[in-house]
Amino acid sequence: MMISGSGKAWILLLSFAPAIFLSVNHLPWFVWVVPGVLVYVFFRHPWEEDPGGRRQEVDEPPDFCAALESGATIRERWKVTIKRWRQAVDALPDGVLLLDYRFALCWCNPAARHLLGIFEKRDLGKPFAHRLGQPVLDDYLFREDFTRPIDLPSPVDGGRMLQLRFIRLAQENFWLVSVSDITDRYQLDRQQRDFMDNISHELKTPITVFRGVLELLPDLPLGSPQWEHAFGLLNRQTQRMQSLIEDQTTLLRLGPLRHGFPVEVVAMEPFLREMIDEAAVLSGERNHAFLLIMEGGPFFRVNLELLRCVVGNLLANAVNHTPDQTEVRVMWCRDERARPMLTIADNGPGIASYHLPRLTEKYYRVTFQHNTGRKGAACPEGSGLGLALVKEAMERAQGKLEIVSQTGIGSRFVCRFPSDAVDGCSRLDDL
Repeated sequence: MMISGSGKAWILLLSFAPAIFLSVNHLPWFVWVVPGVLVYVFFRHPWEEDPGGRRQEVDEPPDFCAALESGATIRERWKVTIKRWRQAVDALPDGVLLLDYRFALCWCNPAARHLLGIFEKRDLGKPFAHRLGQPVLDDYLFREDFTRPIDLPSPVDGGRMLQLRFIRLAQENFWLVSVSDITDRYQLDRQQRDFMDNISHELKTPITVFRGVLELLPDLPLGSPQWEHAFGLLNRQTQRMQSLIEDQTTLLRLGPLRHGFPVEVVAMEPFLREMIDEAAVLSGERNHAFLLIMEGGPFFRVNLELLRCVVGNLLANAVNHTPDQTEVRVMWCRDERARPMLTIADNGPGIASYHLPRLTEKYYRVTFQHNTGRKGAACPEGSGLGLALVKEAMERAQGKLEIVSQTGIGSRFVCRFPSDAVDGCSRLDDL
């Protein structure tokens, strides 16, 4: 950038004024030349005059390349470079913080403010660990062993996990801290650990039954009541393992849907009839009677995987835990608050009230007797994950599962979805 003539004159005058003053006193040349140079450098700044005659500072070049082409000063080039680096750091999705030697906050980018809930006016210059309020972070900073990052829950959202990595700046008493959101990875690792723990625990019983039956089978007469009983044990344990594997697989498949999932428009009547046909195959000769009531809108915006998990598990429970020829009703309507509502009800034996608070816990089972049409026979033993999967799927769909049951009358499972997920539903309060 060019400086106006009057500006150059003032700079030169200010530069030589100390030189003239010092030369009068007969001092050595370097004593008066050095102050002149310093004054020239200090006051050298790009000024220009506007048409009105007033001085104003020239705007900095739009970018670094323009600064080079326009002949900008080194100071201007540094200003542009720092501005571009600042914009780049502000655009990072990960948080970046600068701490001093006391681990007090000096600066942070917008992502760090969002992830950690930092307000610069309030937290600037204060110990960083106090903002997070995690004793484990205090111990981590006290040890000063930063070879490994530290994982902490977010102070803004306790359901999210953050990873902090401390990097010492070379030859400086400052620390650069990167903050990454590792919630998805953390949950995936936890699901994998839970999967292995659950599988190893739940397979112990079937394997024990298999070993005991296989030891007895050679001594049992073929076709005898004892042989049929042993064969029934093997069959039930096989069904239990199959159900366990299917439910665990569904649980892992739902993992990536926690923070976002694709939504599509589902035609509810064809979908529900398809699910009822699958439940009828599961019922087989037990001849459950299925009744579909469509009082709601024909279309529904939802993730199909979540909806299939909810309906499939509820219908399977209705078939497995009710007597033969039980009526199972499936209703699609709106509730009293105009929210889409799916209800699956039966007139089976019902569930005791003390079981209801724990029905959606993982691996919690309720044993039913005399519901298969055979005296003394119990219903097929499930994995204990069905209703837990339904509850989790409803939470991810931003819905709610309600269970109403009374012994001797039957059970009703009500799924309430967000009101903005469907249009054109009618209101129907009672089943």
